[in-house]
Amino acid sequence: MAENQDIKKENGILEYLNKFCRNRSGFQAVYINMQRVAENVRSAQNKKMLTDAFLPVLQKGQSKVFALPNDDILVVYDKKLQDEIDSSMVRVGFVLQEDENIRRAESLAAAGIVVFYDLGSEEADFTKKIVNACYQAPKPQLVQESRNASFFNTSTRRFRKELTPDMLAKVQKIISVADFSSFIRRQAICAVIGKSAPQRVFEEVFVSIPDMRDSLLPEVEITANPWLFLALTETLDKRVLEIISRHDDGSLIGNFSVNINVSTILSDDFLRFDDSINGSMRQSIILELQLVDIFSDIRSFILAKTFAKARGYKICIDGITVDKLKYLNRTNLDCDLLKIVWHPSFVEIINEDKHFMDYVNKAERAKIILCRIDDANAIETGNSLGINLYQGRYVQRLLNASLSKR
Repeated sequence: MAENQDIKKENGILEYLNKFCRNRSGFQAVYINMQRVAENVRSAQNKKMLTDAFLPVLQKGQSKVFALPNDDILVVYDKKLQDEIDSSMVRVGFVLQEDENIRRAESLAAAGIVVFYDLGSEEADFTKKIVNACYQAPKPQLVQESRNASFFNTSTRRFRKELTPDMLAKVQKIISVADFSSFIRRQAICAVIGKSAPQRVFEEVFVSIPDMRDSLLPEVEITANPWLFLALTETLDKRVLEIISRHDDGSLIGNFSVNINVSTILSDDFLRFDDSINGSMRQSIILELQLVDIFSDIRSFILAKTFAKARGYKICIDGITVDKLKYLNRTNLDCDLLKIVWHPSFVEIINEDKHFMDYVNKAERAKIILCRIDDANAIETGNSLGINLYQGRYVQRLLNASLSKR
């Protein structure tokens, strides 16, 4: 837990080290050089998100996070917490990816943003860095802890009847007037590295199709006809955007993703949504577009993506299977994140494809989310490939378990 007090002197950080970290060889520090981050990315909201990224490390004890007077960030931590630090750094990279230089670099260290120090062997260099940073002002602050909430998802089931146009019209009419908030669910996308507890990076806000179906058309499989279901999702998009723009409970203030159709981004409904939210909120909202929707009208996708990114939103391409990854020109798609669906055949496919790692270079691994994770094997495989972001029921259970212990 971080202390609730100011460090009054310029050498306060060093005093902290002398008092609490006498055995320097057991401690390391990570220095985040915010001076090298693009100015438009150094917003107050992003700075808070950066310091919040290290709260799981703080809660383990034997660590401190300092917001330095020159806006740089310093974390001093026990070496035993390296996995937790690595997970936090995934979140840091996610927050800062609007900086083009960071997005193109293989890592934050390669971009010159992050420097790690071993306090046992690099004390002189570390001390010099801290003195220079603290010269500008007398009061670096210890970062305080904030509370987090847990979220959940539901499973799917199969039904017999196929959705018809008449049924679709009925459901659309009901959705347009019903209390739709009861169908909204959330599921966290987490950084998971090694044996460290999951750290929430953002959360997906979505409609529970099974719950909605059970309530409105319990004997119908509304996803069986893809074209009618697509028409239904356009109606769902409108209601979800309405709920997010209201965010009556105050919980939807950013750092979340939402599934949306290309056509919805180009609609008046999206313009109304865009006008209704705080401008600073846009950069922390991810718009998830389905691969099948993108390729059904690539020109509309390019137009929608260009508009959304110009307004500050991030773009995630969902619905990618591992066998299709090599066919995507990710440079032309110009997205911020890629969701790859985990499947038991995942390992078999990548083992047979000798060039798989060529498709997922070091810079792109930070963009990849492995989703539909139901067991530890998926995370172990993903970690072996350099993938750090995960989503699924198993990840949610791990996150909920770690939150319940705090």
